[in-house]
Amino acid sequence: MSIKTQDIARDGLYGYLAQPETAGKGSVLIVPTIFGVNPFVRGYADTLARAGLTAAVCDFYSGDPLPANYEEALARARKLDDAMADDIQGRWLDHLQRQSSALGVLGFCLGGRFVLLRAAQDGRIKACAAAYPSIDNPMKPNQSRDALQLAAAIRCPVHICQPGIDHVASPETYRTLRETLVARSAPTIVQYYPEAEHGFMHRKEPAANPAATAIASPQVVAFLVACLN
Repeated sequence: MSIKTQDIARDGLYGYLAQPETAGKGSVLIVPTIFGVNPFVRGYADTLARAGLTAAVCDFYSGDPLPANYEEALARARKLDDAMADDIQGRWLDHLQRQSSALGVLGFCLGGRFVLLRAAQDGRIKACAAAYPSIDNPMKPNQSRDALQLAAAIRCPVHICQPGIDHVASPETYRTLRETLVARSAPTIVQYYPEAEHGFMHRKEPAANPAATAIASPQVVAFLVACLN
């Protein structure tokens, strides 16, 4: 399927937009990793667009250049508070709703936690997917909202991708998240990849990472398509 893409920097919105030539009814807001609107998430938006969904990647940093390295990316992310991230997601979802009747969210790493928080309070969201969500326990100083507790309020289907080797979220954190989600009335899907690492979808080494991605990524796309079309 042919798609059309553009960088967005207008009306207080910054990011990247990918759309199928013939738009379907569903749109997905992608919340990226600490590395921002980089080639990985742009490519994922393109993949969703080819599957028939409009996909927008939000930029929390108003079009600033991408970070030069991991340390810079992490330092920048540590200044991002939950209220600010929620406001930006909300403005993007408002924008997408003007052209879509079904809204979904997809987050990677840092973004995985943010989409869980957003889905907990936004009834418009019909699907929430989080790949290796960065849920710190205890929370960091710039975090004010408890993702593990608030996950109970998510009313839509949720899809989680969990690596076995995660330096951010502990096995106990994932266990609590899973127990909270499955206690809801909405469907929950948890994929578990014991040898994959945190960030496995955008890390080519070790070999377990691309092997896990080959299975996980198509299922994430299928989940969003099934919920939103």
